[in-house]
Amino acid sequence: MSIFNQVQSVITEVLEVEPEEVTPETYVMRDLPTESIDLMEYGVGLTKECGVSVHDDTVFLKSFRTHIAEANDKGLEPVTHLVGVYPHLSSDRIKEMLSTINKGPVLQVRDIVAYVEHAKRA
Repeated sequence: MSIFNQVQSVITEVLEVEPEEVTPETYVMRDLPTESIDLMEYGVGLTKECGVSVHDDTVFLKSFRTHIAEANDKGLEPVTHLVGVYPHLSSDRIKEMLSTINKGPVLQVRDIVAYVEHAKRA
């Protein structure tokens, strides 16, 4: 089973939604009925299903906006700073997130997949 399929399975089980509703491009908070408590259940499910240690703040980008503000306050280039904080995300993905941040939470299923892939390599 691919990592995407494992992540998809965790999300569909927690939310009781159809697998077709969960694609790599699906926004976890914008497109799905995900609530804060669901994120905790995703973390438990990912640990069990994928065998990785889940750091909620990192995988679910809980402090993403705080890190942007931190970069700005310190005169750092936001993309470079965020790549350091979220090493599982590419600079191109972070640029894409920054360009859509005003539309709401930026976390997509593919970002969770990237986290799991990165954690498995570590």
